[in-house]
Formats: sequence, structure tokens, C-alpha cells
Amino acid sequence: MVVSCPLPAFCAMRILNVLALVIPIILQICILALLLKHRLQRRFIWFFIYTIYSLCELIVRLVASGHYETYFIVYWSTEPVGVAFTVLALRESFLYIFWPEVRWPWFRWVFWCGFGLAIGYSCWLAWALPSREPGSLAPMFIHVEFAVDIVVSVFGLLYAGFIRLFGILVHQRESAIILGFTAIACLGNFGWLTRSVFGTRFKLLSGLVTAVAYIVGELIWTRDLLRPEWKLPQPTQTLEEMIETMSRSIAILQKYLGRES
Repeated sequence: MVVSCPLPAFCAMRILNVLALVIPIILQICILALLLKHRLQRRFIWFFIYTIYSLCELIVRLVASGHYETYFIVYWSTEPVGVAFTVLALRESFLYIFWPEVRWPWFRWVFWCGFGLAIGYSCWLAWALPSREPGSLAPMFIHVEFAVDIVVSVFGLLYAGFIRLFGILVHQRESAIILGFTAIACLGNFGWLTRSVFGTRFKLLSGLVTAVAYIVGELIWTRDLLRPEWKLPQPTQTLEEMIETMSRSIAILQKYLGRES
């Protein structure tokens, strides 16, 4: 017997919510398997822990997705831990590339100023565009989530700028991790703006944007882990052979210059 849904719109939203959790679960399993395959769990220990936690988090949210109040509690109870692991994973990848530079005062000053501006902008935007979500706790949680996304977005932009400024060549894995988090944060900001401006009128759209943000970030990580890591070409000659080759070249040049004179 086929049971029809009395509320087609509600059923469509329910199916989309389930898909928005199932697809990231599948991608997180792929990311976890690829990290283990390439033996990157020690090199990126915090990103590895983040992946495991996110997988467990998504499964719990999927179980609770059928009940709004339970899902609300589960979501905001698990989100702070996920944010903490996100910060640690970003810091880990960043220090792999810029460990010598973080000791420079001007380098730290630029980052702290960027973070200060990001927090100030998020506070101003929260005041200028107050959330129209019903309830007393939901708007506060949403504003905090928006502030975190703004900071992560600015972090990603600063990272990309310094990569270009210093001309760093070997940064594939680290950049992919930071790019994934930055994409999640940037798209999450769009979802926040949709909720703040239109309230619950486009609740489905704002929810889908958040879900798509996680999927985009996970696709970035999956795509990078499927590719071999690029490294600088290793020299084909030993140091002694290179010195000998240079000596021959210098001798030939000196001989040529002697003939010209």
C-alpha cells in the first residue's frame, strides 16, 4: 500500500534534509578512507579528528532529524566542538606553511587586525540586520555562527594572500584543507544573510545553502585527496656532480674569455 503525504511541501523538505545529511556522511567516509590510504592521519592529526567527529556528528543529526526540537538541541550541542576542531585544523595546516613567519611581529599584527575587523564587522552586521528567526536562543546562536564564519573567511583570504606574497610552491594539501573550510564559511554567510533579511520566508533556501556549503567543502577535500601530492622535482645529480659540472662550465667560460682577449 502506498501512503501519500498530506503535506507535499513538508515531505519535500524532509527528503531534502535527509539528503543534506546523507551526502556529507558519504563524503566524510571517503575523506576518512583517503586520509588513511595516504597515511596523512599523523601529519594532519586535527583534521583527521575533525573528520571523525563530523562523521559521528552527522550520523547523530540524521537520527534526530525527524524531530525539530531534538534536532535543534543536537545541532547546537555538537556545533561548538566542531568549531573548536575546525580552528585547530586550520591552525595546524597554517603552521605547516608559515611556521617561520609567525615569529615576525608584523605578520602576527596583520592577522590579529584582520580578525579584529572580521569580528567588528560581524557584530555590526548582526546589529544592522537582526535575525528574524523566532525564539530567544536561536538568533543568538545564529549570530555567533555567523561571526565564526566571517573569521574563517577572513583567515582563508589572508592565507591565500600570504601564499601569493611569499611565492610558496609546496602547499597543496594544506591549501586544500583551508580552502574547504573557507568555502563552507563563505557559503554559510550567504545562508545567514538570507535568514536575517527574509526570516523564515525562504527557510528551505537558507537551509539548503548551509547543506550545500558542507558538501562543497567536502568535495574540495575529496578531490584533493584523490590527486597525488605535488612536490618539488628532486635533483638528478648529487652535490658533488653539480659542483663538478659547474667547475667544467667555469673552465670552459674562462678559456673562451681568454681567447677573446
